Amino acid sequence: MKEMSAIKTIAIMVAADEQYADQMLLTLKSIREHCTLETAIDLFVLSSDLSHATKSAVNRLMTLPHHVSFIAINPRRIKNFPGNNHFDQTAYYRILAPQILLARHIERVLYLDLDTLIRTDLTPLYDSDLEGNIIGAVIDPGKALTLKRLGVPKSQANNIYFNAGVLIIDTILWETHHISQKILAMLVPYPGRRVNDIQDALNVVLAGRTKLLAPKWNVQNAILFKTYEPINNEYSQLFKQAIMAPKIIHFTTEKKPWEVFLEHPYMSEYQVYLSQLPADKRDQINIVSAANSNFVEPLAILYASILNNNDDDRHYAFFVLSDQLTARDQATLRQITESFNAELTFIEVDEIPLTAVIQDGQVLKTAYYRLLIPNLLPEIERVLYLDCDTLCLENLARLWDVELGNIPVAAVEDAGFHNRLAQMAIDYKSIRYFNAGVLLMNLTIWRQQKITEQILTFIKEYPQKLRFHDQDALNAILHDRWIHLHPKWNVQTSILMDFIVAPTERINRQFLSAQKEPGLIHFCGSEKPWDKSSTHPYTPQYRFYKSRFLENNNPVPFRANTTFDEYHS
Repeated sequence: MKEMSAIKTIAIMVAADEQYADQMLLTLKSIREHCTLETAIDLFVLSSDLSHATKSAVNRLMTLPHHVSFIAINPRRIKNFPGNNHFDQTAYYRILAPQILLARHIERVLYLDLDTLIRTDLTPLYDSDLEGNIIGAVIDPGKALTLKRLGVPKSQANNIYFNAGVLIIDTILWETHHISQKILAMLVPYPGRRVNDIQDALNVVLAGRTKLLAPKWNVQNAILFKTYEPINNEYSQLFKQAIMAPKIIHFTTEKKPWEVFLEHPYMSEYQVYLSQLPADKRDQINIVSAANSNFVEPLAILYASILNNNDDDRHYAFFVLSDQLTARDQATLRQITESFNAELTFIEVDEIPLTAVIQDGQVLKTAYYRLLIPNLLPEIERVLYLDCDTLCLENLARLWDVELGNIPVAAVEDAGFHNRLAQMAIDYKSIRYFNAGVLLMNLTIWRQQKITEQILTFIKEYPQKLRFHDQDALNAILHDRWIHLHPKWNVQTSILMDFIVAPTERINRQFLSAQKEPGLIHFCGSEKPWDKSSTHPYTPQYRFYKSRFLENNNPVPFRANTTFDEYHS
């Protein structure tokens, strides 16, 4: 039997802001599609303002065994440095990154500009022998012999000017020689200085410390179009080899393929990737629920209702925190998600952290699983948690796009107005208390602030205070730290069926609005749509989805975004 090769990890970094999100996604896709099974990519994205939608798209492109880290760079450090039509301020991020990466034990990294198209596995490039030099780079044909112009000493003036769009960086040597500080100093303008941009500064500081790589690893437009005569016979041959078999295409100069560069020989190849961007960019909405076998039917119906109201701009990934679900249970849920090309993942939950929780006939340990979500999904930044007894009537994109900032959670006020914070002796600013059946969770903040640990500690120390179980514990820790969602996103049974005296006229108006235009119905309380005697006003919609998707022998979408009313009209 052939022995399996060990996985090799290579570190790659790119720099982008939201303006260049498309170009970044395209470059990353070309990297991933040419990566061999023996290589895992440790990707570092340097940025100061990427949206969660773009981050989600990057994470979907670079799934396991690859890994993504987003590194925030403070733009104030380079705000006064010059830019031009070729690059924006993010081009300077590569200067600041080596110190950050070395602190993470990354001793070598491959930097790539975002106007590159990768056509091969990058492992051989990453493994290039730098022969003791700080970086590896490829000649820039248009400036090859211009180091004298930049004031480089005669002893180093015969070194060749390199292009900075593809760089292998030895972060240890970079830091040892204080390269970042020297380059930043070089970019500060003063009379007589000949350095015009970041590439000039890199060449000045790194003259005599650069290993020149084969041009096939950075095939610039000047090489492809033979704009300049090669500096010698050796480079004449190297350029011919690069043109015949380019490894990395670099769309240098102001003409860019996303602006239709028709005469470029690799324009059509780039356009294929460009045509795939809409699908790659679809924002992923992460839905998490917890279920045992008794709740598989309502969960499947919830999935069908969500996906039937979705649009093509969003991709859904469902995560089930499984309480001993059987193979048949899982198959029932899969038949729904697969008919809509959605993702479905089952996660077995270790209940050891929940040994102190209180259960009764209505609330089982499964209900507490939501508290563990930040640790169960360590690579995900945000999720929408939904109880199984909810039903979707509207596209969830508006809810998903609520900006959380540094707030841990967004939720809807509980319609019972229980005054629970005072009854639990919580020192609060606002009396408002949320319902835990619909939670838009900022998992990054949960982890940073160790919110799960705080909640579990409260449960252990104050079990006598928990009339409403984990919902009480959530409110006890997160009071005054949650965003108030419109009640349309958690239309509780009491809002629809009971006469509620709201504490303020404003809330009363919101409840009336939620009754007219509900987004998520929450069948909380004893009135359940799967009971034969149910009189809930949305029981017919629940049974409609059950009939169409669970009792049909071929449960496929009947028509995109078909509503209950349209179907019965």
